[in-house]
Amino acid sequence: MGLRHFLKGFGLLAAPGVRLWVIIPLLLNLALFIGLTLYALQQFEGLMGWLFNYLPGWLEFIAWLFRIIFGLLLALCYAYTFTLVGNLIASPFYGLLANAVYIKLCGSEDEAPLNLKTASVIARQAFMRELQKLGYFLPRLVGVLLLCLVLSFIPLVNFVVPAIAFLWAAWSLALQYLDYPADINCVNFKTVRQRAGGDKGLSFTFGSVVLLGSTVPVLNLLVMPAAVAGATSLWVERFKQNH
Repeated sequence: MGLRHFLKGFGLLAAPGVRLWVIIPLLLNLALFIGLTLYALQQFEGLMGWLFNYLPGWLEFIAWLFRIIFGLLLALCYAYTFTLVGNLIASPFYGLLANAVYIKLCGSEDEAPLNLKTASVIARQAFMRELQKLGYFLPRLVGVLLLCLVLSFIPLVNFVVPAIAFLWAAWSLALQYLDYPADINCVNFKTVRQRAGGDKGLSFTFGSVVLLGSTVPVLNLLVMPAAVAGATSLWVERFKQNH
């Protein structure tokens, strides 16, 4: 079901009244994508060399395996960083996008058009909410990264490192995007976490699809607005009833 709502999000991006709020975030994501991708490519080999300096000599015969493990971990970090920074920069527009999708899904035909004053309130509220979410995500992100770094140097155990990183990123992305429609409904972030936790399977599925999409270059430019639209659809169908 998480995949269905994610794909539905792509379809909603072209809907009248919605596509206006996709263009600006798309341009912002494009600039971020170019800069972050070039930086990641430049740093990858240097980081690999630094890590292999600490690899015991008796494990050098499986250096290729460590390269794959760290490569997967870095790909997840790239995807997560891209969405984290992209959401912060474009959060005012994503708030407006979630509002437009919410009206499309729930609003009546005589819904009043969005005026400048209302739009500015929604945009400001979305940005402030994004800062609040960072206060939840960042300390936990540091803890997960430290755990993954320590486990990476323990033979056999290091195989679970990409899985730990993936699960955390999927969970946090589910919360990230479900919070946009929740904000429209004046539901606080703590309640969002509780409702998402009440259906962890659905939340993890949606977050996982978003995360995997974010690792694909070029596609990830549309993944974030599609995730906002898809999460709004998911909220309306599965989580709004608790409001």
